[in-house]
Amino acid sequence: MKKSNNEIMKKPKTKQVKSKQIDEWILMGRAILRNDLRPKDMEGWSDYYLFDNNGLLIRDTFERKNATLYEEYSEYVEFNKKLEDRIKRANKQIISPNASFPGLIQVTIEHFKVMIGESDKILANEFALESDVLDYSILSLTYLDKAIKKTLKIYDAGDFEEKYAVCISAYCGEVMRRKVDGEWKITGNAAGILDQILIEEKTNPKHSYRPEIPIALILSGDAPKGSNLKIEVDAQLHKYGFIKGNEEHYDLQ
Repeated sequence: MKKSNNEIMKKPKTKQVKSKQIDEWILMGRAILRNDLRPKDMEGWSDYYLFDNNGLLIRDTFERKNATLYEEYSEYVEFNKKLEDRIKRANKQIISPNASFPGLIQVTIEHFKVMIGESDKILANEFALESDVLDYSILSLTYLDKAIKKTLKIYDAGDFEEKYAVCISAYCGEVMRRKVDGEWKITGNAAGILDQILIEEKTNPKHSYRPEIPIALILSGDAPKGSNLKIEVDAQLHKYGFIKGNEEHYDLQ
């Protein structure tokens, strides 16, 4: 099983700065307005200030309250370039409306099938977990969740998604499959690239579940505060059962 070679970028060092402090820095000449450094799509939305020649302050132009301080402007530039490159790569890919992953994540069906059986070992190795912790039980998701969130405090969520989302989804899917006595339904495009993954109950294929949703909610920040991978898998099993023919109801079209 080949591991991904994607390099995960560390998040730039940032902190939130209060409005009063920003105004003091402007008066002292430490924060200099440099909207020439601002991307075109942020015009009218944010003001950019060079701070002490090394840092960058990004301040909302409407409320003009707090701002985000990037301690190193060079880190901001590198990080922003990677985001732009990711968008460009995603836009080059044509995917179906039912695709389980963003277009920039390209995995073959055969690779994914192998990954299902090895996801426990791969994830335990990647996140330095004990080999017997990931046993495909619902409880094991709490240990995986802690490791994921510890990593996300340091590294970029977009890079993390590219490298780990498919494998984590494979693990979550196998947890679901064993819980409901189900089977995998895996579809791809003409080139054999993975398109959609589902878990279907053997006794009633109309009962199906989407194993990519739990990690997608966590990475996007759309999961409720205090949620974790175990909670989201439980919610997937209960909330999204019986989705066939009810996609509109669950806003899954």
